[in-house]
Amino acid sequence: MRPLIKLFAWALFLSALPLAINAESVSPQRVLWIETFDHEDIPNSIGTWEHNVLDSNQGIKIELVDQDAAGKKGGKSLALHFDVDSPNPAMVGCWIKLENQDLSAFDALHFSLKSRDGGYFRGSVAVQFTDSGYRKAAYLISQIKDEWKEYRIPLKKFPRISDWSGIQDFEIIIDDINAIPKEGTLLVDEIYLSSSIKAEAGPYR
Repeated sequence: MRPLIKLFAWALFLSALPLAINAESVSPQRVLWIETFDHEDIPNSIGTWEHNVLDSNQGIKIELVDQDAAGKKGGKSLALHFDVDSPNPAMVGCWIKLENQDLSAFDALHFSLKSRDGGYFRGSVAVQFTDSGYRKAAYLISQIKDEWKEYRIPLKKFPRISDWSGIQDFEIIIDDINAIPKEGTLLVDEIYLSSSIKAEAGPYR
């Protein structure tokens, strides 16, 4: 299958995914943190990709900013400066390496998102896991406003992954079909997994 056909097929797949709307906040009993972004510099475990690096009309840049979803003093979040406003098929992403992390004891993904452009991000972005067999499972997120909102996504909403014992990475993906507007900045923070199973040794951190 040619690259452009693959891209269109992927974008159509994303546009057909269910949306995480009005997700509930919970007080988890067991927690495994993926990222709080409270670093001096962006660690090597976080990076970006672009579908077509030769297309100057699409791209993504990331930086740590002094806005914290939990209101922690000195806390930070990750700004995703994205541009998929291209005459060509466009898709960009930010990845976090999980290094074959065992997530099988957890049942929900949590993270906070907001728009930094003083308005309502009317489109959708995808969050995606990759398992040890390099199978990918994505879920679309919408209703991203200019104030922090925590999303909670049950892991069963990622049915393409049946074995959570060796997860390779977590990604946030923005494409030209689902992004409205197609250029702007999103902030992400407080990414973690929770479980309703009470931890005998206390919560993970």
